[in-house]
Amino acid sequence: MTYTTTIYKKNIHNLTDYKFKVLKPSTNKKLGKKVLKGQFKDYKFFTLTLTERATCPSDCFHWSTCYGNNMPFAHRMDASNEKLLTSRIYEDIKNLKGKKAMIRLHILGDFFSVSYVMFWDMILKDFPNIAIYGYTANNIKSKLEKSRNIASTISVLHSLHKERFSIRFSNDLENPFSANSFDVVKPVKGKSILCPVQEEKTPNCGACGLCWSSTDKQIIFITH
Repeated sequence: MTYTTTIYKKNIHNLTDYKFKVLKPSTNKKLGKKVLKGQFKDYKFFTLTLTERATCPSDCFHWSTCYGNNMPFAHRMDASNEKLLTSRIYEDIKNLKGKKAMIRLHILGDFFSVSYVMFWDMILKDFPNIAIYGYTANNIKSKLEKSRNIASTISVLHSLHKERFSIRFSNDLENPFSANSFDVVKPVKGKSILCPVQEEKTPNCGACGLCWSSTDKQIIFITH
């Protein structure tokens, strides 16, 4: 079967009548509720979930095996109306009223346009209480021009905002700031590290912090 979107289409939510917040406080045991160490200590985690595949580059290594296939109950935000999506996100952030927040992009889905990436640049400029981390399958060496443009813009934002915009590139084996699948590459001492949460060396992401730190080690993840 050829997928173009989530297999759980009934859980794609049209934001014109979605009565809940788009940014949600973390209830994920693996992620944790807040950052417990480092420069972002006590920042509370908030998550954003888009629609897998519909917002992702089609050359993603996990296109057909996306872990969203095992998440039937996740509320996926419809990104087809980009302005509506970003206006809802902006309102949710404004309603935090200056509370420190680490936003995890994206539980499902990906950066789907250059203008959407630049929206997060505006957020970081407007709200100094916000930090962002996550992963993207967009790649500067992709055969897809759109993916290359998005990846280039993400790199620019990381250089501008440093750890406040920590988006690692998935399966970019030449990039030290990447997050790679154990199915693609195994950890190499001194170059990469297997996710400490998955190895149960630390209880959750909030207690770890490697993914948004300035470490030049690639992070390796066991496939979900």
